[in-house]
Amino acid sequence: MKIQFDFNKCIYCIENEADSWEHIIPDSIGGRLQAKMLCTDCNSKLGSTLISKVKTDPSIRLAVGHLESDIPELFEAIENNQLYVTKDNNNDVIRLKYKNSRLEIISHKKEDGSLVLDSKKGIKNIKQMLKKDRLSEDEIVNKIQSFQELDHNKVIKLSKSVQVTRWSTGPTFPSLQGPLLDEKVIALMAYEFLSLLLGNLVCESRLDFVREFIKEETKSDKLFIENLHSEKYGALHVIYPELSDTEVIINIILFRWLVYKVHIKVNIKDFNVLSSDFVYVEDLKNRNTLIAESVNEYRQGIFLKF
Repeated sequence: MKIQFDFNKCIYCIENEADSWEHIIPDSIGGRLQAKMLCTDCNSKLGSTLISKVKTDPSIRLAVGHLESDIPELFEAIENNQLYVTKDNNNDVIRLKYKNSRLEIISHKKEDGSLVLDSKKGIKNIKQMLKKDRLSEDEIVNKIQSFQELDHNKVIKLSKSVQVTRWSTGPTFPSLQGPLLDEKVIALMAYEFLSLLLGNLVCESRLDFVREFIKEETKSDKLFIENLHSEKYGALHVIYPELSDTEVIINIILFRWLVYKVHIKVNIKDFNVLSSDFVYVEDLKNRNTLIAESVNEYRQGIFLKF
């Protein structure tokens, strides 16, 4: 969903024309609400340095894994090319990659010199090795059939130099070694949502401390992020503000489970704009973008659907 905001210049660099559409919540995790608020250069830079890493965050992957049945397409998009781990019959760790809706073993050589191959690639490699041992096409077909009929964890010698084993892996788990969601990404989402409240006033110098944190992670006592969790997962994202005389708190809830409270020490009334506490919701299961005109209407389930 694209909403029209006439930003005079990029809200990030405060220099170039705002000519590029930006997702308030990254589209890589299901965000659909967009506004033309960045310049092309800044959008490209943020995409490559910050946003591209969002879906590798372990908490994001755990949430998506729990919600696979509700959001199968988003699960596929996030998990594609992600790493998993399992163990073989010798208790050695095996790494796999999720690709084309299946887990594929990453080929590697063990310390004893033997090759570990995925089943699909394994057949192809065995054929090539048998050809090198000068077996005929018919012999190769028979040898491959013998291998495919072999019981798991049994060894069979197919030629003078080819000895193979078929084995099944144990339980498979996501490899949760990716980087944690960068606080600069959370601050960026909060800042972009704040821009929808303030319009061009978001570019004023009094908010430089937010931009400097996103760019350089420059600490400020005017910006603080709480990292919390709710009790259960859900196929939705929510962003809404809490407004007071001393600060704006932008609440960001991802997959109903990850909760971030971004405290920005500014009084929105000082910007001489009509205070608004509208709520932005992404219904990931039904692929709907919802807007409630106030937190109160959000709690009552009153939405505008886009």
